[in-house]
Amino acid sequence: MRLFKNNIVKIIVASLIFPVTLTIIGLILSKQSVNSFAQALADLVVFLVAYLLNRQYFQEKVFWFNRKNGLAQLSTAFPALIIVAFLNSPVLLVNDFQVKFQVILICLLVGLAEEYIFRGLLIGLFLKVNHNNAFGAVIGSSILFGLIHITNLKALPFGYVSAQMIFAAAIGILFGTIYIKTHNLAIVIALHAFRDMFPMFSNKLMQQASQTSFTMASLYVMIVFLGIALFIAYIQLQNFEIKKS
Repeated sequence: MRLFKNNIVKIIVASLIFPVTLTIIGLILSKQSVNSFAQALADLVVFLVAYLLNRQYFQEKVFWFNRKNGLAQLSTAFPALIIVAFLNSPVLLVNDFQVKFQVILICLLVGLAEEYIFRGLLIGLFLKVNHNNAFGAVIGSSILFGLIHITNLKALPFGYVSAQMIFAAAIGILFGTIYIKTHNLAIVIALHAFRDMFPMFSNKLMQQASQTSFTMASLYVMIVFLGIALFIAYIQLQNFEIKKS
């Protein structure tokens, strides 16, 4: 059907892969069977669904690795790397810090699935819709990345999820800028996993996070972080042009 060949429709379909697939998996699995292995398997299934859909339907070229201009790639990724390291730094001060293989595996698979969809697929689709506007493609994919976290409303209060959505959009802007400039999805997968895994290396921090209540101050901090991410992306992309194939 011609409708499904429309790039806007493709964007909608791509953005729904993650929540729809996880919902279906959740219906299949019982609550008793949900564990670390099941979470890792679910993220792997999400990636495989997205990968197969891309081959048969989206047909977007995903840039997995780029060995050229390593210093330029590092320079582009440096602001995000500093921010992620700063966000993870409190973990180094706790006395129960412990590297866990299952945490590394889960976070790598989450990063693989989410970055493949929201950077690998959606940025390419947004570039087609907005005539190769790099900044617009990064913003569009990042907004959708933030919006998928609305599914957490079933377990968390609205205020907390609102801050989470803004944070996800801000991180998405940083990661999207890196991907669109470096053509290296591996960098953003690694950064994504790096951001997610370090807090999970501490049971104490995870317990504190689960008990954290929403405050307006935290929402303001997320808005400021979003502004910083937008500024970094604007500076890095203001003279950047997509080469037409």
